Amino acid sequence: MDTEKYTGDRNLFAEERRRRILDMLSSDSRVLVSDLSERFGVSAATLRNDLRDLEGAGLLRRTHGGAVPIETKAVELSADIAQAENSNAKSAIGRAAAARVEEGDVIFCDSGSTTVEMIRALPALQDLTVITNDATIVFETEQRLPSCRIIALGGIVRNGFHYTMGAATVDQVSRLSATKAFVASSAFSFDRGFSTHTVDLSLFKRKLIERSREAYVLMDASKFGTFATSTFAALDEVDALITDSGIDGKVRALIDESGTELVVA
Repeated sequence: MDTEKYTGDRNLFAEERRRRILDMLSSDSRVLVSDLSERFGVSAATLRNDLRDLEGAGLLRRTHGGAVPIETKAVELSADIAQAENSNAKSAIGRAAAARVEEGDVIFCDSGSTTVEMIRALPALQDLTVITNDATIVFETEQRLPSCRIIALGGIVRNGFHYTMGAATVDQVSRLSATKAFVASSAFSFDRGFSTHTVDLSLFKRKLIERSREAYVLMDASKFGTFATSTFAALDEVDALITDSGIDGKVRALIDESGTELVVA
């Protein structure tokens, strides 16, 4: 750490120091006692007391050697806005996911800005079937992969999101099978698993996983430590989680220990 950068944070009163810690957690995925001690010029014991008091106030959660933010509720964005968020990370994830698709595959492709990037990254395979509920994915597949068979799932169109949903959509999936499912997730935490914003979407995503031989979840690193309304899968219910290099080191270690493959694009 560049200690010269942080000399202005030394000799602070306890309350000021704690406010600075919370400010750091608002932009970082975690803070470490060792780094805080160097930054603020106080002992590790003092910092541990700070973190304990902040945890007691419900403002953070202590971990071994530091602290992480309290889980926050994921915000649902319309399709067009979501496509612009973390675009570089989503493109990298899409390329990593596309590398898992092979000739002869029948794939479920869930609605989402990251799964759209996967379709854009697919090579010109001659024997591929894409099953999706997303109008943008239908369009992108038709334009980029003229030899691909496309099965578009019907249902109720959700305005502003370009996908179909509802009981009819889930029923169609229950009559189909795929070699691989590529499913987007709105949020993930170790306590709540993978979650999304509506029950309809949750049921749909779960059915995609159940009806496929292999299941991959695509999610950018900003969504770790958040939750949405409805859980659709636990970590150990999917074959791999594909994310970007912004993933926190401790989160990465815990996923590696879980037995589920972690792919960092």
